[in-house]
Formats: sequence, structure tokens, C-alpha cells
Amino acid sequence: FAAGRVMGMRKLIIKFSCEQRGSVAIVTAMLMVVLIGVSAFALDFGVNYDNASRLQNSLDSAVLAALQELPADSTSSSDWAAAENVAIAYAALNGFDIDTNDIEPIYKNNIAEDGIIGLKATKSVVVEYNFAKVFGIDSGTVTRSSSAGLVPIGGITGAVPLSITSSSLSNAIEKGVYTGLTIKCSSSTGEIGIDCTGVKGWFGALQFDGTGASTYANLLTFGYTGVLTVGQVLEMENGNMSGPTMDGFTTRYNKCKDGCTAQNYLPDCPRLVYVPVVEVISGSEVKIVSFASFFLESCGGNGNDSYIKATYIEGTVVPDSASGLSGQDFGLYVGKLLD
Repeated sequence: FAAGRVMGMRKLIIKFSCEQRGSVAIVTAMLMVVLIGVSAFALDFGVNYDNASRLQNSLDSAVLAALQELPADSTSSSDWAAAENVAIAYAALNGFDIDTNDIEPIYKNNIAEDGIIGLKATKSVVVEYNFAKVFGIDSGTVTRSSSAGLVPIGGITGAVPLSITSSSLSNAIEKGVYTGLTIKCSSSTGEIGIDCTGVKGWFGALQFDGTGASTYANLLTFGYTGVLTVGQVLEMENGNMSGPTMDGFTTRYNKCKDGCTAQNYLPDCPRLVYVPVVEVISGSEVKIVSFASFFLESCGGNGNDSYIKATYIEGTVVPDSASGLSGQDFGLYVGKLLD
């Protein structure tokens, strides 16, 4: 009896297994479809990702390159047209075609009247799929955008050991006085520039790399090779330093052999100098709040009481900035990606 029951159960198991063979085949086929589908989407997702990455890199390089033509007064200016052309050209070099409809300006303070200090480029491209076509999906769209703008620099190399107070420069800009600004005063200069009577015995010179007349004259001639940053506290260089001022200024001024002027100069002209914009924090120290660029004009006064006058240059862009937080906006910029 027991043997009969065992045989019966064996026959039942064999019968059940035979009946499941068709179901297994169906399940296997369905799983294969799912696996092929997952593989298809994975491969086409990789294609999508690659195109998106290349498009993003292309737009990043395009907007950064275009900053060399900014700032611009408006979208009707030649500077803006040049910026658009540069962006279009750089995108093409990286394999993507954009046009002026893909580019929009970024305005200073978000006010059109304040001029253009950046740009945003947006582009959509169609990506053809390979494996997803099995499921009726022939292509997808990838959209990317990139923005770049000019921001006040946070630090710089090559500065000269002179200064102008933020209040003096702000006052000059507000009045529209850009020429004849004093960046190193004498005992008799009281016009726009350093307030010579603000700190007794200080005429605008700063200590960057030690004290002494020869160090000061050398820094005035060649600029400081170290880094200055916004927020840094510097010692005042006391005394008129008249002789070293005249020597350093004359040597630097005469290094310009191209007849440059404040309206037309080469980017590396020695007469173009970077000057710390400062706030007086004590009778012997100042704090850097920003930087500004000036074009050297004249060094006057008698042998014992010299001064330096210069033209303020707004909208100067430097290739790179030392690390540090951006300072107040006094027109000396570095370009960076904004998103």
C-alpha cells in the first residue's frame, strides 16, 4: 500500500512538471524582453549622458571665452556683438552650433541701464537612440545652459604699493571724475584721492614686503609678486617717500614704449596699475576692501614732496583672481561660471 502511494505521488510530480514547461518558457521570454529593455535604456542613457556632458562643457567654455569682450553698455553695442560671436565660435569648436537666439545678457545689478557683465547660453540637442527604437522611442532631447559673469576680484598679484580710500573713489565715481585722481599724495594735495590730512604722516604708500625706500621704489616699478586679498590688513608706509616715488614712477612710466593712453592701451602696458582700495582702521593700518585699476598720468611736486596722479579705468578684466571673497565693486573683475 505504501509503495503504491509513493508511486502515485511520483506520477503526480512528473505530470505537474510537464505542465509547467510551457509556463517557464513564457516567463523566460518575458524576462528576456525586460532584460533587453533595461539594457537598451542603459546603453541609450549612456549616450544621452555623454551628449549632455559634452554640451555642458561646450557651453561653459563658450560663455567663459565670451567674457573677454565684456563689460558692454547694451545689447546694441559692438562689445556685446563681439561677445556673442566669441561664444558662437567656441561652441562650434566643441561641436555644437548655437546662435544669438541661444544667448542672453546678464545685467549688472539686474538693471539694463547698468550695463552687461555676463551672459547665459542655453541649447537643446536631439539625441538619436539605438536600442530604445525597439520600443518605439527613436530619440530624446537634451537641454543644458551655462552662465558666466564678471565679479569683483577677491585677490590679485602685481599691485603697486599705493592706495585710494573707498570713500574717495566712490565720491569720484559718483561725480563722474575719472581723471587726475591722486593715488599718492603730497603734503599739498587735497583734491579727490587720498585724504592727506586724514592720518598724520601718511601719504598713501603701503607696506607689502618690508619697509624702506628701496623696497618701496622697487615695488612701484615692478609690482608686488605676492598675493593681496580683500580683507587683508596692511601697514601704512609713513613719510612722503618723495625721491623713491619719483624714481619708481619714472622707471615704470618709461617702460611703456607704445604710446599708450588711458583711452587706448595694451593690456600689459606698464602704466596700467592695480591699486588696493582701502579703509583706514587705525593710525597705522588699513584694510583692503577692493582693488581698482588706474592708468598712470603724472608724478609731480618738488623733489621733497611728490605726488602721483592717474586715470581710473573702469571695467578691467584680469585673467584670474587669487582666492578670496569678492570685494566692493570698483570695476576690476575676474570672469567665472555662475552656475
